Amino acid sequence: MPGSAPLNPCPRSRNDPDVDMVGCGEAMIDLLERHTKQLNTAAEVVDAIDALVWPERAGDDRLGVEVEAFPVVVRDDEPAGRLELDSGDPSVLGLVDTTARTGRMILPRRPEVLRFETSAGGLVTFEPGAQIEHSTVPAHTTQDLQAELTSLWDEVEEVFGSEGVSLVSLGVDPWHTAESIPQQLPLPRYQAMDRYFASQWPAGAVMMRNTCAIQVNLDAGIGQVREERWLAANLLSPLLTAMFACSPGPGTRSRRARVWQELDETRVGLPRWASTEDAKPLGDCAARALAANVMFIIRSDGARPGRPGWSFRHWVEEGHSEVGRPTVADLENHLTTLFPEVRPRNGVMEMRAPDGLPSRWWIVPAVVAGSLLYDDRARSTILELLEPLVTDLNGVWHRAARDGISDPELGWLVRQVADLTAEAARRQPGRFGAPAVAVTEAFLERFTLRGRCPADELVELLPSPEKALVWAAGDPEMGGLS
Repeated sequence: MPGSAPLNPCPRSRNDPDVDMVGCGEAMIDLLERHTKQLNTAAEVVDAIDALVWPERAGDDRLGVEVEAFPVVVRDDEPAGRLELDSGDPSVLGLVDTTARTGRMILPRRPEVLRFETSAGGLVTFEPGAQIEHSTVPAHTTQDLQAELTSLWDEVEEVFGSEGVSLVSLGVDPWHTAESIPQQLPLPRYQAMDRYFASQWPAGAVMMRNTCAIQVNLDAGIGQVREERWLAANLLSPLLTAMFACSPGPGTRSRRARVWQELDETRVGLPRWASTEDAKPLGDCAARALAANVMFIIRSDGARPGRPGWSFRHWVEEGHSEVGRPTVADLENHLTTLFPEVRPRNGVMEMRAPDGLPSRWWIVPAVVAGSLLYDDRARSTILELLEPLVTDLNGVWHRAARDGISDPELGWLVRQVADLTAEAARRQPGRFGAPAVAVTEAFLERFTLRGRCPADELVELLPSPEKALVWAAGDPEMGGLS
């Protein structure tokens, strides 16, 4: 997800006469404070990040995913272009509007808003290349998570399919190039982001317009549990890249991961630790935020560009000639432009490693990551098993993108992870239901335990666009989400 929508302090106030206006007033005061309170020292930045990113909230160990799909126009059973967001007839927005009118899962939007709330409490938003993103509501069980995914995407796919559009989730669109897909989000932040990456990192256009991911959201917990989960999530992340690679390219299993590796290194990748003792959730997040280049500065008159080499620390310590020192709201905006492989947000860890996968496997990364991090025994084993990777996580990530699990070391480790997943998921039947565990075990048997990843299967099909499209959109051998 290249960015986040601006915070609405009172999201129900336009349409709901019963909104709690006291609560809304408090939110408006909080919003005003964030836009006026300046940050003058690095210590103040650390304190703000602690409050914004790592609130001390004992969670229920919930599961959430953010899944993305390309709207691919199909003619004569083959890919023939990408549907644009708000141009042409049909358009992506037009078809989602139709789904909101005719279905029950997506709620109608206001015309000026490029996002849809769902009846389950999730969101449907869009990426700069008109990819559709569904962010689920946090769920306590895989049954609830699968129910939301299945219900929403069944409705969306029916409407899009009636217009000859297939919704395809892969790490990179193999049939179209970023150059053929315009940046379609009109918000100043996306225009500024596009210009920033174009200045030095042409891979930014591919990332924004031509990639899809599955992001797994897990509660970080508090205290020692949070420390362990943060370390385990980062150690596990490169293995998830290898396990779920689904964007083959020349010399690579995950083109999508390689694209991220070619971007501004101050805002992407994994922590650089000398030992496991260096892994500190708040310290790692604050260090990255202060060191990262400022991408843009948002004010009411638009977005001022940042520049490579001018970090948030520079802004705090030196100020800016026009806007002075940053505010808490500026820090919030800056945090949305950071894309580490494990991204902390409001007490949640967003694990960003998996490529987009065909929808029948969307639940699998959540089962793998959730079962291993939420089960105390499995988490302890993961920490011990993966500790040797700690000093070279970014190097391992590069190997994972290039070789997948054909890399001998990664292949052995991923097979251990697969065995641990099956055991840990079965120990948590209340959270990981039998259907999700069955799909996960079938995936692991089809790919992981045979030393393969989805990219290995996809690359064999790509010479036949019709067969590859069927595989990506609906493999009859594996069935659907349920």
